[in-house]
Amino acid sequence: MDRVRLGFIGCGGVAQQHFKGLAELPEAQMAAFCDINAEAAEKAAAQYGGRAFTNHEAMFAETELDAVYIILPPFAHGPAERAAIERSLPFFVEKPVGNDLEVCREIAQAVERRGLLTSVGYMTRYRESVQSARRILAADPAVMAYGGWIGGAPKGSAPIHSWWIVKEKSGGQLVEQTTHTVDLARYLMGEVAEVHAAAARGFVTGVPNYTNDDASLLTVRFRSGAIATLYSACCADGGGGGVTLNLYARQHTILFTGWNHTAKILTAGEEAREIAGEDGIFQIEDAAFLQAVRSGEASPVLCAYPDGFKTTEVTLAANRSMETGRPVTLG
Repeated sequence: MDRVRLGFIGCGGVAQQHFKGLAELPEAQMAAFCDINAEAAEKAAAQYGGRAFTNHEAMFAETELDAVYIILPPFAHGPAERAAIERSLPFFVEKPVGNDLEVCREIAQAVERRGLLTSVGYMTRYRESVQSARRILAADPAVMAYGGWIGGAPKGSAPIHSWWIVKEKSGGQLVEQTTHTVDLARYLMGEVAEVHAAAARGFVTGVPNYTNDDASLLTVRFRSGAIATLYSACCADGGGGGVTLNLYARQHTILFTGWNHTAKILTAGEEAREIAGEDGIFQIEDAAFLQAVRSGEASPVLCAYPDGFKTTEVTLAANRSMETGRPVTLG
């Protein structure tokens, strides 16, 4: 196909990042936009072309699509994915794939049965810094890692705060945000055998409807025997936080910093080197998905739905551990 006709379910803030990049890709035709907020869908359609809808079933019935983007809050996943699967329509879903373990498992199994092309928005996998680290650690496996996301308490009236601050809807910061670090650790260190997590609550006050964890610590034991501690915090109004992941192998140390995951690579007996994180990472992962749709070959996609489900499975297991105080075994 010359151009991939795309539909979008969800036109919020993260969707805007995809819209901007896709609009610059000649192989993308943005054909339909769906959101329960009619104004958001109509604004996107007016800016990028195509039709606006408030119901995804109507969008599927009335437009001819080659693929669909599902960019929804964690609690809203399920119906859109099922509708795409029923039509054997390739889909891209933003992370996390949901906050209901059984719904996500059902979708992962259905995708595998159909052999359906899918992609999950763990865009960090597409960075050269990460690909370089993956090559290094394939030969010199990581023994230990630590890192995570530390930020301040949610402020303002942005639409995301209507659900992000409510753990029952977002799954909490670990499930919705630090999921990127959990996924990166999985991608570089292998599958997870056991998790044990604890949360701090009650320190962030004055935020209406807030039920999120103020901070959490997740201890991970990988099947390889390696270990990691991954932290989350949305209480640090004084600053000094940010995004990090440090990995330690026998001959290499890899230090990721910032949302763009610039990497400092230390090698025994050699000079340190740095790989800067790229701009436009949403466009890079979107181009890979479009390439896969056009060719029918899944290899450009670095995280299919069943793989992305495994990351969500880890974070939801961590939530169970927070509530019980006990480790949770996976797989």
